[in-house]
Amino acid sequence: MRGRRVASAAGAPVVRSPNDVRMDGVYFCRASASGLFVKALAPGNYSYCAMIRTGRVRFVADFPAAVDVELEAGDAVAVSGLAPHSFRAGAGRPGETPEGFEISPLGEPAPPADFELVLGVAPNEALALGSLTLGPIVVRPGEHPDLSRRLWGAVTMLEDEYADRASIDRELVIRRLAEIMLVNMSRRIFVERRERGDAPPASSSRQVIMAVNAVLRAPDQAWTLPDLARAAGMSRTRFVDAFKAVAGESPGRIVSRLRLTAIAHRLASEPLSVEAAADEAGYSSSAAFVRAFQRAFGETPARWRRQRRGPEPALRRPAMHRTPDHPRRARRTD
Repeated sequence: MRGRRVASAAGAPVVRSPNDVRMDGVYFCRASASGLFVKALAPGNYSYCAMIRTGRVRFVADFPAAVDVELEAGDAVAVSGLAPHSFRAGAGRPGETPEGFEISPLGEPAPPADFELVLGVAPNEALALGSLTLGPIVVRPGEHPDLSRRLWGAVTMLEDEYADRASIDRELVIRRLAEIMLVNMSRRIFVERRERGDAPPASSSRQVIMAVNAVLRAPDQAWTLPDLARAAGMSRTRFVDAFKAVAGESPGRIVSRLRLTAIAHRLASEPLSVEAAADEAGYSSSAAFVRAFQRAFGETPARWRRQRRGPEPALRRPAMHRTPDHPRRARRTD
């Protein structure tokens, strides 16, 4: 949303930030691991910020574009829980089973480990969608020194708050610090968009989010453009323009990727066959599903599953997103 101009007490106009998002329910913890591990954070309407305290890790994500980067101490990455991703380290030996993260409270010392990160979790649909369409945001001290300094300064204050359980308004301070971290991350995005000459986000982004969440609640439904426009409370023409302004792509392409992403999460965590996945995703055949999956993620469902299959997510808060069953209305053949 665009910033709104409001009058200050002195009469001068004040621009209200478009990133003024209330982050209720946000929390932080430590995650650590040693040796070989592969970890995908719990999928759903969450926005994650992972800050590497010690060690090195490979971060891989598949949406909206393929990302494969090495992160080291001092680096940070923000990623949507709606996007398939994983943290992995260690080559491992043949037959060795990769481990997950050990989760511990932020206010307590972490157990000895090769790798440790500070993890922030915000169960917020607006943030999750925003970080999904923007893609993972990587912050490195050498490339973004001011932003990195502010983020780690906030982490130090967060550790103090978590360590003092008797502190007055402790949860309020934690939420405020998380919101400060978000604003600073958003500043980097704004600067990069301004340098590229991109248009500012549309003021109707909230309505676009309503439509996307309708899709997430019923991913197997054959959504048409009129359906999406009605879910957003907009005309078809206005909805298409608003959607492209917010997401940068057409509604059809994003909806297709969201449907495939939902199935991709299940392939990595459930014993779901390709035929069953095609049926769940609403495709007329497994061949059509494999073609669409390969176009979206650059590899077949079977290969995608093999490379990302790991242990069950270690995070238990918040609960994983569950979508209710809905009747299918049509089959896809593309």
